[in-house]
Amino acid sequence: MREEHQRLYSERRKVKREKSRRGLFLPPLHDDDAEPDVSLSEKLKTALVESKKHRQRRL
Repeated sequence: MREEHQRLYSERRKVKREKSRRGLFLPPLHDDDAEPDVSLSEKLKTALVESKKHRQRRL
């Protein structure tokens, strides 16, 4: 019983760590009115795509 509990706990911890690493626990970004041409969410998506490309190049 204890081993099962420990396994579930570590599995949840792994999932939570991965989500926080990817930023899925962050609140949604609201569009900024100061720059109507490019919203913050668009900037974030662009940055994520760029970092993903960099990571793939390193492998």
